[in-house]
Amino acid sequence: MATLQKIRSKGVLLLAVIGLALLAFILGDAWKMFRPQGVVTVGEVNGTKVSAQDYQNDVERLSNVYRFQMGSNSLTDDQYASVKDEAWSAILRKNMLGKETSAIGLKVTDAEIQSIVEDGTNTLLRQTPFQNSQTGAFDADLLKDFLAQYNEIDRTAYPAEIVNYFDDRYNYWCFIEDNLRETRLMTKYMSLVQASIVTNPISRKDSYETRVKRSDVILATLPYTTIADSLTNLSSADIKKLYDEKKEMFYQMSEGRDISYIDVEILPSEADRAELLKEVTEYAEQLADTEEEMSSFIRLTESVIPFSEVPSSANGLPEDIAARLDSATVGEVYGPYYSSDDDSYNAFKILSTVNAFDSIQFSLIQAAAADAAATAKLADSIYNAVVAGADMQELAAKYSQSAAPQWLASADYEGAAFNGDNAAYLNKLNSMKKGEICNLKLDQVSLIIKVLDTRNPVKKYNTAIVKRIATFSNETSNDEYNRLSAFVAGNNSAEQFAANAEDNGYRLLSNANFQSFDNNVGGVQKSHDALRWVFEAKPGDVSRVYEVGEDNNHLLVVALNGIHKKGYRPVADVQEDLQLEALKDKKAEMMFPKFAGASSVDALRAIDGVRIDTVKFVNFITPAYIQATYSSEPLIGAAVSGLERGAFCAPVRGEGGVWVAQKITDDTYSTEFDDLSEASRIRSVNSRIFAGQLLQELYMKADVTDTRYQTF
Repeated sequence: MATLQKIRSKGVLLLAVIGLALLAFILGDAWKMFRPQGVVTVGEVNGTKVSAQDYQNDVERLSNVYRFQMGSNSLTDDQYASVKDEAWSAILRKNMLGKETSAIGLKVTDAEIQSIVEDGTNTLLRQTPFQNSQTGAFDADLLKDFLAQYNEIDRTAYPAEIVNYFDDRYNYWCFIEDNLRETRLMTKYMSLVQASIVTNPISRKDSYETRVKRSDVILATLPYTTIADSLTNLSSADIKKLYDEKKEMFYQMSEGRDISYIDVEILPSEADRAELLKEVTEYAEQLADTEEEMSSFIRLTESVIPFSEVPSSANGLPEDIAARLDSATVGEVYGPYYSSDDDSYNAFKILSTVNAFDSIQFSLIQAAAADAAATAKLADSIYNAVVAGADMQELAAKYSQSAAPQWLASADYEGAAFNGDNAAYLNKLNSMKKGEICNLKLDQVSLIIKVLDTRNPVKKYNTAIVKRIATFSNETSNDEYNRLSAFVAGNNSAEQFAANAEDNGYRLLSNANFQSFDNNVGGVQKSHDALRWVFEAKPGDVSRVYEVGEDNNHLLVVALNGIHKKGYRPVADVQEDLQLEALKDKKAEMMFPKFAGASSVDALRAIDGVRIDTVKFVNFITPAYIQATYSSEPLIGAAVSGLERGAFCAPVRGEGGVWVAQKITDDTYSTEFDDLSEASRIRSVNSRIFAGQLLQELYMKADVTDTRYQTF
């Protein structure tokens, strides 16, 4: 085979590389033994340092929870990044909330948790596997039975798979219980805060009227665009004045960086594609008459579609394969051919076909005991009882199982590769008919299966697929790396980097106020080293070339342009944003005199540049969108709420321009005032607002430092 020949031809080189790797491993362990020991931290909350080990333990625990929820053995990079962020957020919540609740003696007792479990309606409980098969609701008795069984399990009497199954369930329940305790504590704390929110008759009446009273208005707007920016004489003193007024808006709770970067995606060259087509052609020839075990052969070809011993419907195959099934013959190789759908080169062979059901409803009981003989005896006993008419669910309950009827559709498993016991299980299930019962003996367990119903017979294909995605070679990667490295060597300051990137054929990207919790740079996977560099470099520095991406298919270079420290951003950092607002203020001052004496729509229309609109259903609390200036004006309702019909408000400095409004109609929603419901509404709205503000305030008081990037 092509791959094996390459390995054999480089055998001596591989031995040398392995020897060097082992030496590096030994020396690396020696360094760990002699280097100074200390607690590595990932941040600080309320003056308490968070150790990297504790954080990593939380991450691993949460990763296991995610995997259990999804029924998966691994997480994607994006999922793992979410886990890390969620674990950090949990540490912050626990620390911040714990400090506040401890100070007032607030806690959650075991009796409270027990009461929540007995009640069974908490949304977290619906995420557990302890659901009643008849009602679908959480069943506290199932949980109790499981915990009792878990505490008494003899770990030496069961296969490792069974023990791991119990451990996974138990650890997941511990996670749910911890969350119940935390959410209950948060609820109690927030209830105390919300109890401090009071209303009075005036505020309730005002809340009602500002919501239900509405008006149609004629709006005369003079857009800011009618005055050139150069005519405003805007000064640095004007910017500073506005900054002082809005300073609290510019408080930054963590350090940030201004960066620019080049991200080069490495693509396969024409030579790479020609070589790949040659390899797939060779594999197609071997596939035609191979006598090797098919799973091993397909693995050897490095196909991205592993061989499965379970036949699949056309829907479970890649689209380019499914589209060619009618043109293929059983036992013959189709291809090679190129698919633009996934940029791949392909060949496949239909080994056989079978008619099977697309969906199967069945009940199942697992039989496992201390050894094979005991397992077989137990399985035969259960099988004979089911054949004799025993109710499977009642029988399963004796072994802490449910045997609840379940549907298995082809879409639930097609697309994955199944071999061994898993393949035997699925193939047996697919071969059974409605009402049939079997005792399937697997490696360490036996499965007693009864098929209850079947749907939609379909044709399924046992197919060996060679699918190779076009990838770049080492030569192509090295060429791109050397070219980018040469550019960096000649442009090793941030200023040169930015000035010459495009002239050298690179697209320069930027990110203002980049934060360490973003997990990667520029959204490129596995760029943690580059992220760490960003927060250790000095302004003006340019990084080395990083090989990043899911398959090292990106090259990344970063330049650090500036640092934003924790605290209030200086005027210079926010000047651009402030300038827009300051220009509006200046232009509004210049526009106000133009409205002097204009007390009718005709007089307003005579002002040069004014645009007249009719705006319907304006109220106090809802901003009105003005098409003429493409802006939202939140002050219109307030400006006209106290006017008589036909009256004009004074000129207002708006978001899109200076405007004057005339109330032309009054209207009211057909909703009667109810003092109690209005008080409840105010408390509900304010509670949500205060809760968000409170959490932000606790975060600021906690003086959080996040240095997780050092350990990413």
